[in-house]
Amino acid sequence: MKLYELSQLPFKERFKFVNDLLESNTELSTDEKLVIDIFEATNEWFQKPTNQCEPNLISKLKDEKWGLPPFFETIYEIQEKYLIEKLSKNERQRIFDECKETWCLYYPDFYRISEIMLEFNTNEMLVEFRKHSPPSFIRERASEVYKKCLSYKVKLKNHKIDNLGYSYTPGSYCIDFSKVILFTNEYADWGQKASYFWNKIYSLQDKYNSLYAYEDWKRYIKHSEVLKEKKEEIQKLHDDTLTLLNAGNEMVLKHNKAITEEYNTNAFEMSIYERELEIALTCDVNNASEEEYCYVYTLECELFVFYVGIAGSPRERFEQHIRGAFSNESNLFKSKFIQKFHSEVKQKIIYEGTRRDCKKFEREYISKYNPLGNMTEGGEG
Repeated sequence: MKLYELSQLPFKERFKFVNDLLESNTELSTDEKLVIDIFEATNEWFQKPTNQCEPNLISKLKDEKWGLPPFFETIYEIQEKYLIEKLSKNERQRIFDECKETWCLYYPDFYRISEIMLEFNTNEMLVEFRKHSPPSFIRERASEVYKKCLSYKVKLKNHKIDNLGYSYTPGSYCIDFSKVILFTNEYADWGQKASYFWNKIYSLQDKYNSLYAYEDWKRYIKHSEVLKEKKEEIQKLHDDTLTLLNAGNEMVLKHNKAITEEYNTNAFEMSIYERELEIALTCDVNNASEEEYCYVYTLECELFVFYVGIAGSPRERFEQHIRGAFSNESNLFKSKFIQKFHSEVKQKIIYEGTRRDCKKFEREYISKYNPLGNMTEGGEG
């Protein structure tokens, strides 16, 4: 018989069962041995002279007419707690797990609690949220939106993006600063709520799984109203957390739409987001031979130079720029200049030599003139 099953017997029946075990020659289970030890420890307490109790408690308990001494149940539970805590961690975990399995069978409120706890470990959004607050599926989207606000000239590290950059000045942005502030403030408010819920879930997980919580759950099980309140509390935390995560998703999507429209309409310089897109599109040239003969060219209109690049075939590359500006590269910053000054755009060769030498010249040129359409410091291709 398992420990929980034994603990559900009335004390007189439990003692009779233990007494029968002591008088038999059968091999005892771990839990049966534990219950015997608990009864013996309880008896020793009552036999102490300082407790002024019946010294022959065990023999009196064999009499069906003899009642239990006062506080017997309390002392028994104290001894039970003490002896269980002396067991190995694996044995204590086994007892706790077996009790939870049995509680699920007989107590609907605890069964619902166990279902919710399982969902915290299986629901995709909740699992990601437990790893980190804010969860990556919201934090990464928010960072992408924030990059659309920042000037490509700003130097960033990932941990600064996570905080959405409160240290930056209005001059660091390429769109209306008020829209940036609205986004970062709403994200910060949401993040504070997320942090609060993360701590609540962490505490709940510890409460449900920790071996030190075993006695607390036994107390909840013993008092049905307390167990019901606990179930309702956990249910509310579960529902509120999912509501919060969905609200975070909607909040980021809302600001992404507004900021993207603002950038496409009113941006006065390239964003980090656009810079990263262009770098991704140009990275395939990195494997070209360093000894290949190339040309450094500019794209310019009547007013200024807005882009500098390297190509083995400048004319072909120029035609690609024009076609791409109105198709697959329409989102790039240099394409915005081509779209606006299409009839005036010209290509000019400013240097020629090996690709290695062209890269060096391109870096120096960008450093000196800082063309608005270039996303990097040059020298990539």
